Parts: sequence; structure tokens; C-alpha cells
Amino acid sequence: MQNKKFYFILITSIAFIFQYIYNSSGYFVNTISERSEISNYKPYNFKHYNMSQGAKCIVIGGTGATGKHLIRELIDSKFVQVTSLVRKEDLSIQSEKLKQVVVDFDKLEDYKEEFKDKDVAFNVLGTTRKQAGSAERFREIEIGIASKFADLSKESGVRSMHLLTSAGSNPNSFFLYPKVKGEIEEKMKKEGFHYLSIFRPGPLDRGVGDRWIENVLIKVIPSMKVSTLAKAMRIEAENELLNSPSPNTVKVYSTKEIFEIAGEK
Repeated sequence: MQNKKFYFILITSIAFIFQYIYNSSGYFVNTISERSEISNYKPYNFKHYNMSQGAKCIVIGGTGATGKHLIRELIDSKFVQVTSLVRKEDLSIQSEKLKQVVVDFDKLEDYKEEFKDKDVAFNVLGTTRKQAGSAERFREIEIGIASKFADLSKESGVRSMHLLTSAGSNPNSFFLYPKVKGEIEEKMKKEGFHYLSIFRPGPLDRGVGDRWIENVLIKVIPSMKVSTLAKAMRIEAENELLNSPSPNTVKVYSTKEIFEIAGEK
């Protein structure tokens, strides 16, 4: 039994490393969407956008490892309101800008009012098969919630969506995690947001956590701190509001590009 577990961990780790390297080369990104180009990120100035009201955003996954840092980034930014949909309120983060709404994610449509007048949406929701309890439940949580969030955002007039997935995301993948993440990406593309950014980092340094594959990988290949990822997502959202790209723009960012956006080359 121990030998089977060892070989399973070894094979899974090797496969993940292969997908990570493959994606970093740029080829894997090109098979799904045009490789994005990093623009010159300028200091933001929200006077050019929604001058009278300021920009408002809505977030799911705001209590997770990346989400906590993203919420702090948004609070310290020029966004005037940050609405975070949560299962349980995070008392460690307090701000007049922050509105935490405790929701039943299985009935997300009951909270449509929270999407009203929002300019930007962030999906940094993430779980694992172990946390979900089964592969079926993992799919229900990841795809089900992401789809409802996207539908409600689009219906309510949200301008741009910023999505966190993973290196190697591919709807045709043999492995459950990258396959599901790839399916979520395809769902978001079909929504037709004015702007969609997809962040595909490699292994993430969450500080602590129970994702054993990631905990192993960050010891042998370069990793990214979740604070860096959150910073890049905030900068990208601000940059999009400033520069107003053409409708239906989709950009996919790999690990290298995420570091560049965050100014940590």
C-alpha cells in the first residue's frame, strides 16, 4: 500500500512539473488562446474612469490564500467598494470599503442584487478534490459556482472578469484539476465579457496549507507567493479600466508574465 502511494505521488508530481514547464515555454498557452503581450503598466488614475462614482468590484474566493491578499490589495487601491461573497465572514479583515456578504453558493442567484453596479469581478475561488470530498463534488463546486458567478456578473453588466486558474489548465487534460480549470476558462470566454484576464500561475507558495503536491513542488521548482499573484491581479484590473481595450479581449498570463505585471521580474 505504501509503495502504491509513493508511486502515485511520484507520477503525479512528474506530470505536474512537465505541464508546468510545457506551459512556461509558451507553447501550451498558444494551444488555447493567443499568448498575451505585457503592456507598459502606468500608475493608475481613476479620474479617467467613472469619475463621479469610482470603480466597484465583486469577489469570490476572498477568504482563501490568494483571496485574502487580493482583498487587502483592493482595499488599499482606488476601488471605492469591494464586495466579497463568502461562506463565513473573515473577521481578520476590516474596512469601510469592504462588504462581506455571507451567501449560500448553491443558491447564488438569490444574491443577484449584490452584483448590481459592479464594474469588475474577480474569481479566485479554489478547492481540491480532497477538500471537496470527491471528484464529482469538486466539479460541482469549481464549475458550478464559477458558472453562476460568471452568469450573474454578465447579466448585471459587469465589464471585466479576472480569473485565477492554474498552469497547464486544459479542458482536454487527462488530470482532473487542470481539466476542470480549463473548462472554467472556456465557460468564461463564452460569456463575452468586455475584458477577460486569465491568470495561470505555477506552484504557489501559500505559506501554509494541505496541498501536498504543491508543498513538494515549491521545494524543487520556482514558486510564486500568493501576495505577488494578488498584486498582479489588482494591477491588471486597474490597467484595464484605464486603457479600455477592445471589446471581447481575452488575455492569458503565465507565471513569468504575472511576475512582470507585479514588477517582480
